[in-house]
Amino acid sequence: MLEHMREMGLDFSKPWYIQWTWDPIFLVFLLVIIGLYLYAIGPYRTMVHPQAQLKRGQTIAFLLGVFVLFVALISPLDTFAMVSFTGHMTQHLLVSLIVSPLLVVGIPEWLAQAILKGKFAQTTWKWLTFPFIAPVLFNANIWLWHAPPILNAMMSNHNLHALAQVCYLVTGIIFWWPLFGARVERAYELNLLEKMLYILLSDMPMVVIGAGLTFMQPLYDVYKRNLIGLSPVTDQQLGGSIMWIPGAIFMIVMASILFLRWMLQLEARQKETDAALALALEQGMEDEEE
Repeated sequence: MLEHMREMGLDFSKPWYIQWTWDPIFLVFLLVIIGLYLYAIGPYRTMVHPQAQLKRGQTIAFLLGVFVLFVALISPLDTFAMVSFTGHMTQHLLVSLIVSPLLVVGIPEWLAQAILKGKFAQTTWKWLTFPFIAPVLFNANIWLWHAPPILNAMMSNHNLHALAQVCYLVTGIIFWWPLFGARVERAYELNLLEKMLYILLSDMPMVVIGAGLTFMQPLYDVYKRNLIGLSPVTDQQLGGSIMWIPGAIFMIVMASILFLRWMLQLEARQKETDAALALALEQGMEDEEE
């Protein structure tokens, strides 16, 4: 891990919270994402989709997602992730649970259709975002990168670390697409109740690994020499708790919002049914009077 830090130009003798990881790969990646998005909602939309509507909230969500990604990958939080498992887990949850859904919400339907143009792209995306496949990919990615040999290797190799961040982002986008993604070619469309169950059931593997890490002995050699004063046991307990508790709370809140929307939808339908029944009864009474 120390070699990895030296590759990034970091000085492990200085406090982590004053050291920014100005990684050129991530910087270029973020600039490309912003540039492509601004071109798509600006000149491209004007030329190809002049009638397409662009909601301000979508633009804000996408740019906010990119900003949080900058915080996760460039700010001192990235340095914190290199020197402690707690920082690593915080970074991972930001990318998977905050950045990914914001980017998904920020992509309008016309842009999604343009990106997924072509039968191969549409078919591939349709099955990747299938409700029984997307959460498997999402959770398998989490379990894979937290296997001790793989995490030790990832935190000791800059290229592997970059690949892990890309995997977290991509599988996060795939996971959140069935919930908030634009309506493009889909294998199955979830209703509100199914979306609630999708979140609650998909959260179980993350809770299991978070709880396991909280109560296990230290597993990761790269974090046994903790550079922020925490013991390896405490560091892993905090990291596991961050995945387990805040992660679960976030998923429960999202599921609760969907449940409330489902209840309001049922109430609206019941009112429509009652109104139609009342109207039918009223018309029937008028017919009898005639």
